[in-house]
Amino acid sequence: MKSYLKLNLLFLFLCLHQLVSAQTQYTINASWQFIKDDEISDVNDFLSKLNKSENIDLPHTWNDKDVIDEHQGYYRGAGWYTKTVKIPSSYQSKELFLFFEGVNTVAEVYINSKLAGTHVGGYTRFVVPISEWIQFDENKLQTTFQVVVKADNSFDEMIPTLTADFTFFGGIYRDVNLVVKDKVHFNFEDDASNACFITTPLVSASEGKVHLKARIKNSATDKRKLKLVSKIYDPKHQLILEKKSKLQLDHKENRVVDIDFETIAQPLLWSPDHPHLYTVVCEIWDAKSNTKLDEVTNPLGFRWFKFDTDKGFFLNGKPLKLIGTNRHQDFKGIGNALPDYLHYKDIQMIKEMGSNFLRISHYPQDQSILEACDRLGILTTVETPVINTVTEDEQFDKNCMSAQLEMIRQNYNHPSLIVWAYMNEILLKPKYKKEPKRYKQYTDYVLQLAKKLEAITREEDPYRYTMIPNHSGLDTYKNAGLTEVPMIVGWNIYDGWYGRSYDALEDKLTKFHDTVKKPLIITEYGAGADPRLHSLDPSRFDFSQEYATAYHQHYIKVIKKLPYVAGANVWNYADFSSEQRVDAVQSINNKGLVGINRTPKDVYYFYQASLLELPFLALSTKSWKRRTCIEDENNKGIATLPVQVFSNQSDIELYINGKSIGHKNVENSIATFEVPFTNGINKLKAISGEEEDYAEVRIDLLPRSLEQFPINGLSINLGDKRFFYDDQIDQAWGLNQTYNKGSWGAIGGKSFVRTFNRRQHPYGTNQPIEGTYNDPIYQTQLVGIEQFKLDVPPGVYEVILHFAELEGNHVKHLPYDLMDDEEMDNEKVSRTFSVRINDELLINRLDLMNQYGEYKKVEIKTEIKVSNNQSIDIQFDKIVGEPILNAIEIYKK
Repeated sequence: MKSYLKLNLLFLFLCLHQLVSAQTQYTINASWQFIKDDEISDVNDFLSKLNKSENIDLPHTWNDKDVIDEHQGYYRGAGWYTKTVKIPSSYQSKELFLFFEGVNTVAEVYINSKLAGTHVGGYTRFVVPISEWIQFDENKLQTTFQVVVKADNSFDEMIPTLTADFTFFGGIYRDVNLVVKDKVHFNFEDDASNACFITTPLVSASEGKVHLKARIKNSATDKRKLKLVSKIYDPKHQLILEKKSKLQLDHKENRVVDIDFETIAQPLLWSPDHPHLYTVVCEIWDAKSNTKLDEVTNPLGFRWFKFDTDKGFFLNGKPLKLIGTNRHQDFKGIGNALPDYLHYKDIQMIKEMGSNFLRISHYPQDQSILEACDRLGILTTVETPVINTVTEDEQFDKNCMSAQLEMIRQNYNHPSLIVWAYMNEILLKPKYKKEPKRYKQYTDYVLQLAKKLEAITREEDPYRYTMIPNHSGLDTYKNAGLTEVPMIVGWNIYDGWYGRSYDALEDKLTKFHDTVKKPLIITEYGAGADPRLHSLDPSRFDFSQEYATAYHQHYIKVIKKLPYVAGANVWNYADFSSEQRVDAVQSINNKGLVGINRTPKDVYYFYQASLLELPFLALSTKSWKRRTCIEDENNKGIATLPVQVFSNQSDIELYINGKSIGHKNVENSIATFEVPFTNGINKLKAISGEEEDYAEVRIDLLPRSLEQFPINGLSINLGDKRFFYDDQIDQAWGLNQTYNKGSWGAIGGKSFVRTFNRRQHPYGTNQPIEGTYNDPIYQTQLVGIEQFKLDVPPGVYEVILHFAELEGNHVKHLPYDLMDDEEMDNEKVSRTFSVRINDELLINRLDLMNQYGEYKKVEIKTEIKVSNNQSIDIQFDKIVGEPILNAIEIYKK
């Protein structure tokens, strides 16, 4: 596959402007001491225990490991950090601040053991003035001071987020900066903005007007005569406008200065295809000494946009369908403590996908995200983490309002940002649903909070839209009055995943549009896909990559078709941590287009084929490189399997091992070939015009008869119709077959199916299996199996039997099923059976529940010698209930 979009990440890294450009600013991330302990009483108690501390660097979270272990829950409490900082003693004449980019959830900041500041909220930035707590020594060149930070991610009913389908990582998980400013400076300490707010009240192809509002503070002991110099540079960084303003500030005076620039003729417009960025530089000068006191730099983009209820979205006067993703901020192995590089890389991959739209969910994220969206051309929404439910209390309201205000002011100047949002799925699992009067009281409270958030948002920024994203309960939100509050209504729709069929999508959207006469965005839609699972017969909730592809293929077709769907955001860009999840991968929400380690899934390539304008094609086999398959016919040595090619071209030719197997037309971005694979390495090449893509697939071909036993043995997953690949040890698991003489397979039994009130799980259970990362092997089984028999050549064989009891009482429910409430049938099973191999007793009276427990991996291994004219006959003797077998491995020694 040819490179279709080359973005120089290093150049992007070097070019991005920091939002706070102080006289001196640098990170103090290195060499902190850390203790995780909820029993530490105060700062002095912490400092007395530093002999028990560990040395860490920031960014840091204490939940990078416990959210992915097999134990339910993760540490939510206090963590204490300390560091000694050295500064020049000449800083005594300056104003010093600590600038925190993110501490989850509540922070207390101490300087030399004195409380200097606090902050509530884990996703917005904050500033702590520290000068008054530092004792400068004028006789020394350097002064030292000690910083202590207590971070606490404990549950607090007064602080959003209360509940959500993601992990609330604790810690100082973004950068900490030391900022040194003059006594007169742009007032960034109140809300951690850079105190300069840019608007473009009039933009067209012929002219652009720019307004600047600057907040300036004088902390000096005297009046100061000042000069405010404001400059605009074009995208080539040529100075095109400059405006100077004189002002005088009294001691401790805060002043807001409004500046209107001259009209810019024929501005270069910002858009996803051409993200032209101007730069606004604001400087404060001392009028007497002509000395620069402070400076901040901000991006400027000339664009105008509107949302129309019936016609969708328009940018710069032209219709534009917004299609993109959501994004969470964590990464495999490091939680949410990402270096800037990984933030930039995510936005690069989203752009390379062909996306022009990003919902930054469900909270403000690292400042580098919006910076990259500005430069790469991705329109965005951002929201505060008021999710699922609220606390009916004035203090909770205040914390929500504070988070909304900080979010707006800190991200105000990004041209990529077009929508402010809040209250995601706030009535998903509403309180008091069965108490009508109390429920009405609760929803009225939610409504008044929504109105408060809406009012402050429109007051702060009248130039952008507002939005509330709801789950697909139309009547729930309409009856509560919430659809009347924001300018845009977002809908999180999962038809075809949590319930119903995706074929109903168009009718549902039509109903939503006709009922709520406001612009509409599909703020979430998606299907889980475990990268290790594949199916030739995909079905809803099987977590196969093939079902996810079919799901997204239908959704994107409908989204593109309906003009009133202004935009849509896939849930999610990447798999992310959700500690309470019970899916194919424990504690991971795997609806991502890429894995939690950012390896693309099939659906990522599908979106490239659907959205990119430059020629593109990609073989789906890149995500299924090793397989175990049964040959089509005995002794033919061929297994025919479908291969999808994702492309925006019309015709594809496919080759296997240098031989063409023909052409296929592309329909809805996919061409499907039936490919005759042989044992070993198979080389594929797809061609369309000048575009080519290559892939290698290794097939472990299972013969129907075992006259020659496979060198890699047999690894068979029972009761399942999905292929499983263990990516940790490069092991492919195949599907079972029914035994016939001269062959191998199971005798008797039926696939286990977990029953819901109104549906059945398609592949067994989704409960996490203790003792293994390979849960899908144990989440399916044959119930009532009588034998597993193999007619093998003589020799010595290793047999490994895999069991897990799947019918226990303690069922961990999926907490974010966005369809109707459904309960699982949880009757405890009584089961005892014995296992014999060739009439020799191997396991006597196996009682998985009482001997090992429910949802627990059990592996039993043995050896057997097979003579001429003898088979391997594994017999399951029923004593109480039905015998089971989850999987089997057999190797010739």
